[in-house]
Amino acid sequence: MNPEDEDYPINEETRSRYGVTAYPAVLFVSPDGGLIQKASGFLPPEKFSPIMEAALEKQEAFSKKLAKLEKKPDDVKLNAQIALTYLERKQLEKAVPLSEKAFEHDPRNKSKLIPDLHNRLGLTYAEMVGAMLESPEVETYFEKAVSHFKTVIGTYPKSDVYEHAQYYLGVTYGVKGHFEDAIVVLEKLAHHTSDENIRQSAEARLEQIRDLAESK
Repeated sequence: MNPEDEDYPINEETRSRYGVTAYPAVLFVSPDGGLIQKASGFLPPEKFSPIMEAALEKQEAFSKKLAKLEKKPDDVKLNAQIALTYLERKQLEKAVPLSEKAFEHDPRNKSKLIPDLHNRLGLTYAEMVGAMLESPEVETYFEKAVSHFKTVIGTYPKSDVYEHAQYYLGVTYGVKGHFEDAIVVLEKLAHHTSDENIRQSAEARLEQIRDLAESK
């Protein structure tokens, strides 16, 4: 797959959709276009076979969950789990209605999946902001990303993704050019987090955003 081959524009579409960054690349895709698994680099048969088997197992397990959801369409945990899988598979359009059902029926987070679902949706929209800054739809994606991250921060302060949501919110502000908002969020996170990796990431991003702000 050569994304620079203008005779086959589908190559670039595939690279962009599934986040291919190295070649050669092998993609395992479901019949409805969902990314099950990907691998980069040349793989001899003895290494390729386990990856293929793992992809088949993932698809089989996911198919079973979908079958369960047909029988229990209002099961909150199933809706959230399947929505998360669709997000992993780059299928936002299928994840959104399931996510909305999970949010509606699990306001107290009994499933323990709601904060992660908000965070993952926020990340998906944030990635779209970065990839489509010139698109007229970018403002909508930006607002949705910010909304999901703020929901985690404001509603689920004890969740495992609480500080991650703060970091991603700061990064999203920076990508969109809202440098002052980004600096406020990331400075607060860097000063209060107990996670050394998050602190280092926040400080590194802060330095980048300050440089960008000064260059404007």
